[in-house]
Amino acid sequence: MIDLHNVLYDKSVNCRHCETPFTTKRVRSGSLAVQHRDTDFCTQFKDKSLNPILYSVHVCPQCGFSFTDQFYPKLTPSQAKSVQKNITAKWTSKHFGSFRREEEAIACYKLAIYAAALTDQPHSVKAGLYLRLAWLYRFAENTAEELRFIGMAVDEYEQSYIHSDYTVGDKEMSEVRLLYLIGELHRRLGEFDNAIRYFGKALEFRGRTMESGIIRMAQDQWQLAREEYKNKKQTLGQETG
Repeated sequence: MIDLHNVLYDKSVNCRHCETPFTTKRVRSGSLAVQHRDTDFCTQFKDKSLNPILYSVHVCPQCGFSFTDQFYPKLTPSQAKSVQKNITAKWTSKHFGSFRREEEAIACYKLAIYAAALTDQPHSVKAGLYLRLAWLYRFAENTAEELRFIGMAVDEYEQSYIHSDYTVGDKEMSEVRLLYLIGELHRRLGEFDNAIRYFGKALEFRGRTMESGIIRMAQDQWQLAREEYKNKKQTLGQETG
């Protein structure tokens, strides 16, 4: 039995809209046993109820502005006005700063996605929110919602690639890693032609990147996507034949 007091700790946060200080829970790194990592970088822990991504979104109980550490540190006056009008004016004080179940974490992510849109956060930040929300639906075994948000994530990641904002808030997101991830998300959506194209772009980095693990993953998933694409065409041919 996991002792929540040993795994969770309080983090002090200042709201990036109203500047009110509040506390929220975080998971101690290294305190949980990893079960496995999915091919889109989703880490599965043996105790799903304590996955750190459940606690990545901070929700200000005072004004309702919801954000992650990757958001811009300050809002512009026009962004603050938009938050005040569209979030704070309609907000009924809620506290998300204690233990979170999946459904509460999902609500937090949806609040953060709305806030990210209002405040014009980078494409990479929006993409990360969509992808982690998709993972939460994966944990809940809701495949339809998982794929819906993967579709939104891949659109934002492609925009992040076009605008080269993929290192904002995520120093680990290199170009080759991003290309691989876009390919894998397309593959999970059954968009195999796009998947093959992006895996191919990632494989062009072979011999000129230190991220050999990503190259191996791209090679494996490129081959898998080709096989899946071939099977899909054969199935369609049989159905129309």
